Amino acid sequence: MENRAAERGSILILILSSVTLLAGAILGLLTVENGRAQRARTEVERTRAFMIAESGIDQVRVLLGANKLPPSGKIDWNDDERDNDGDGLVDEGDESLRAEAELWWSDLIDNDGDGLVDEDDEGVARVTCTVPIGTSSVTVTGWLERLESVIPINVPAVLTLLDPNSDLTISGNSFRINGTDHPLNGQTDPRTPVLGVAINNTPAQVLNQLTFNQLDNVTGTGGWPSVGTWTPPSPTWLEDLMAVMRPLANISFTNYSRQFKGKLGNWKSGNFLITHSQGDLNVGGGSTGAGVLLVDGDLTISGNWEYVGYVFVTGRLKITGGGNGQILRGAMYVGGDISATATNLLTTALNGGVDLLYSSDALMRVRDALARYDVAAVTEP
Repeated sequence: MENRAAERGSILILILSSVTLLAGAILGLLTVENGRAQRARTEVERTRAFMIAESGIDQVRVLLGANKLPPSGKIDWNDDERDNDGDGLVDEGDESLRAEAELWWSDLIDNDGDGLVDEDDEGVARVTCTVPIGTSSVTVTGWLERLESVIPINVPAVLTLLDPNSDLTISGNSFRINGTDHPLNGQTDPRTPVLGVAINNTPAQVLNQLTFNQLDNVTGTGGWPSVGTWTPPSPTWLEDLMAVMRPLANISFTNYSRQFKGKLGNWKSGNFLITHSQGDLNVGGGSTGAGVLLVDGDLTISGNWEYVGYVFVTGRLKITGGGNGQILRGAMYVGGDISATATNLLTTALNGGVDLLYSSDALMRVRDALARYDVAAVTEP
């Protein structure tokens, strides 16, 4: 009897030991699987957070390109009252992206260590974006490259004549072609003056067409008359610029036969537009605008007119009706037809009461508003 009891006790101990070992194995397996599942969940969370952070960088790129980035340079999905993740809800718990952009071209910092600040080669925005999901949080840094614009920032003159044989016919003495910098807000520090008139020829081509009483109406660098020579980078420079800019136009005219009297942008509200006319264009009657005006043909300006930004004309320019407040603040290029025949030579006629004023402030605002950006790199600390 005692032997059987001992055997039964041994068997019971063996069973209990086996159960304990099995339970331990199961517990260990569950722990391993739970850890594996947690790591999988973490990896999924991190992957999703990284993808959302990348979309935040892209959102900053789009906002910069549309000139809609907040002045603070920050975006926060927590309180922007938008459905950022497309689930029909706004500002819910899983919309927790925060991004901040540092604009190297306007931060007054020497970011590249060359002793200069905010120069042309600091066309980079550094975007830091943080996205927490579940128990995970991802921070990435995006580098947005500001694509070089074909629109020139360093203009030779407020009025540049690209045809070497340009006829500059001015009636009266009530006009200003002024290459001195004119900030739009009256507060920005003026930059170095440019020429009043630049021509793809010797200055004599222009000077010989001005009367003695008109010489002091053309001012800028070098005093008066401020007339100098400028040679375009290539013979087809203006045509190449027009070809690049045409597809980007916000407003397009095709052989517009009437006089346009509306608005082509508003610099005070930051609404800078690209306007393209295929064929001659006649503007006036209270027309205003801001941005880039491209005319594949002749441009006629009459009546009250005000424009802020760039004007590019392939044909002739004619301004009539002096005394009505015809003002350009920015820069103008006039090219003439490619055939350069006798009937197609550039003629610029100014009939008094006209102000062509250089404004680096205007040009910079246009370039900033119309700039495009590309994601150059994305890094993770």
